[in-house]
Order: sequence, then structure tokens, then C-alpha cells
Amino acid sequence: MNLIPVAVLAALVGAGLSVTPAAPAHATLADPNALGTYTFEGADGESATWTVTPCAVDAPTCVHVAETGNSSRAPWEADAYLTVGYWILFVGQSDAVLCGDGTTAPGINNYSWDADNLAGYASISDTAGCGTAPENLAIPFELTKTGSGPVEYPTAPVEVTPYIVDVPEPYVPGAAEAPAPGGSAEQTPTETDPALKATPEVIAPPAGELTEAEVASPGFNR
Repeated sequence: MNLIPVAVLAALVGAGLSVTPAAPAHATLADPNALGTYTFEGADGESATWTVTPCAVDAPTCVHVAETGNSSRAPWEADAYLTVGYWILFVGQSDAVLCGDGTTAPGINNYSWDADNLAGYASISDTAGCGTAPENLAIPFELTKTGSGPVEYPTAPVEVTPYIVDVPEPYVPGAAEAPAPGGSAEQTPTETDPALKATPEVIAPPAGELTEAEVASPGFNR
């Protein structure tokens, strides 16, 4: 797992930086909760240590189990497969059957255990290897997890890639009409050609008509 301190991550994001964690050298597909070391305890008193790792052909539903062995059995290893919530493996052992007189007999053991509560059965068909009548054996066992799986660390530094955000200037009313710094306001051009000049604002009255000034003068129309 790639871990980046929250404070550092927040600072990087706040500074406009995108953070991409580096990928580990080998991200396993196997269930990380299943990987690790376990103590095997059988109902018949047998105990051993299991080490669970990813399979050679990595897959989400496959783990490799290696047992250390004990005073009664030699070490063994085999792949277990997840099926309907149970891990199941088959392993051929020269000492698969523990006889009552302390001897052993070869066979194929079938180990199956619940993926959640780690309780299961070790089953084998005894084909009279111990000198007794053939019988099917199913011995309950429990697994206790004592260590986690291998820790994967990033093999390269965290990639920090800057990016630029184009933020427009805030709108200021009237700014578009204001003159640029150091410049002057644009002047309305003045027409100089007499032929193109606009009609004067004050129009003289036709000949013979009184002007407003004459009508407003004292003594008019008295």
C-alpha cells in the first residue's frame, strides 16, 4: 500500500500539484487478508505453522500454503483455491495417515477451511494402510493468524506533476470602458469638412417670423 501523509497531500493539492502514487514492484492479485502466517491446531492434538503466499501463477482465488511439518509429519506445500467461501487444497503425503501405533501411511489429504472464521477439516480416506478396516477420516482444525503477508513498498518516489490553471481576472464594473494605464480616454473625432457638418442645434426661424427672444421681450404684444 502506498501511504502519503494527509498534511503533505493536502499541501500539494492546495499548491496546484497533482499527486500520483508510484506503483509497487509487484501488486499481488491474491487476497491480502489470506496472506500471512498461521498456527494450525488439529482436534487430534497435531499442530504446525502454515505460511500462506501468492501462487506461482498469481490469481485472486489462489494461495500457496507451506507447512513446516512437526514430529509426526514432514513439511509439505500445495496450492489452495477459494470456492464458495472456502479454501480447499489437496496434497499427497507419504505420512498422510497417522496410525494408532505411531506409524504413518501414505495418502492424499484434503484440507478445507472457512475463509472468514478459519475453521475447517482435514479429510482422508484410509485404505487400510494402518492395518485396520478402510475408513474415511475428517479431523476438525482451526487456523490462528499470527503474522500478516509481505509488505509491499513503492520502488520509486511519489510523482508530483505541476499543472497550470488559467484563472480569469475578477470582473470590475466599468473596467472595460476605462482607459489603459498610462493612456488617455479615447476622444470622439470632430468633423472638419463644412459640407459634412451636422445641422446646428439652434435653427433660425424663417424670415418674417418672430423669434422666441422677441416674443419674450418686455412690452411685446401690449
